[in-house]
Amino acid sequence: MRERHYSAGELVFREGELQATMYEIRKGSVGVVRDYGTADEKLLTLLKAGKLFGEMGLIEGAPRSATVVAREDDTVLEEITEEEFYSFFEDKPGHLLQLLRQLSARIRENTQTYERVCRALAACETAGRDRPEKLEALSRALEGADEEIRISRPARRGLRSSFYTQVQEDLAAMEGKRQVVRANPIERLTVRHIDAEEMHVNPDDEFADPEIGPSDRIINEYEQEIRELWTDLKRIFPDPIVVYKLKPKGYLILNGHHRWAAALKSGYSKLHAVIINPPE
Repeated sequence: MRERHYSAGELVFREGELQATMYEIRKGSVGVVRDYGTADEKLLTLLKAGKLFGEMGLIEGAPRSATVVAREDDTVLEEITEEEFYSFFEDKPGHLLQLLRQLSARIRENTQTYERVCRALAACETAGRDRPEKLEALSRALEGADEEIRISRPARRGLRSSFYTQVQEDLAAMEGKRQVVRANPIERLTVRHIDAEEMHVNPDDEFADPEIGPSDRIINEYEQEIRELWTDLKRIFPDPIVVYKLKPKGYLILNGHHRWAAALKSGYSKLHAVIINPPE
């Protein structure tokens, strides 16, 4: 376990990062912020000395659901890794009860939000179209509950993926332009790297399905792989992305959507790829 020191305004971690650590605040305070640095930025809570945070990233191995920012100069945090998790609670058994209380409170809040949504939906069914003012009030209640759910639950898949909007924009832009053509033998033999911007989402893949969609967890794992393993190589992934050639230009991704997304997020333009032809 390591002691880490932060100045006011310094980030501990960002929303969407994949990081298997949790923290105890030894001194100072931190703010937990959703949509940090955007017009929708929202302070969810303020945590002071003695509090634990970041436990879900360690327990679930999921991307961070919010950004944490130090609120005071000389804020001191104790960093607990996955390997140190059990020994930490053996040394400080009282902290285990604190953690369980935090998790219990989070479940209770989510349950209460769910119950409010159910009540509002039931009321909408009985309100009738002859009561527009009541329907408008119920609509506002539902919007508020939806915002609570969005804030309290990490972005994981489908509509809640940070890459979802970009996928939908690509699908819309390519509508009617996905004419697959055969690549000539020389092109198939010589083309080994393709610009990421020339690759397009396959509408038949789960990656494009609104009910499934891109997985932030998988994209983050590939981003980590880029940083740790392949940054000094021309091929940032050992296996190529498989594509079809499109007319008049571009390529349709057949295999490797999440690797493509991770490369785009990491700022890589040329991706290791192989062109195959559609069956006769």
